[in-house]
Amino acid sequence: MSSFDILRTFFKIDNQAKNAQVKNFFFGGLAGTIAVTFTYPTDLIRRKLQMVGHPGYPNYTGFVDCAVTILNTDGFAGWYRGLWPCYLKVAPSMAILFWCNERLKVFLDV
Repeated sequence: MSSFDILRTFFKIDNQAKNAQVKNFFFGGLAGTIAVTFTYPTDLIRRKLQMVGHPGYPNYTGFVDCAVTILNTDGFAGWYRGLWPCYLKVAPSMAILFWCNERLKVFLDV
């Protein structure tokens, strides 16, 4: 939400303007992409920790152990492995979400 609000403020989007909904759609997708870029490593570690105990998956003692193991085996890029498919999921869904949110604000006159 903060990424979207910052983008809207920076580009001065007025919901009453002619092309505001297209901009809301675009900036919603961009805001989702920005957010997932910053939070992806923690989400990756969470998913890896959820698989502890299942056959074929490594065991970790905790969050730090998992993060350090990824860093040692795959380097910094290992924290972002799988990010592109995540972008393909997040960008359209956040674009639609923010577009609908702004559209409802106009409809409800909030």
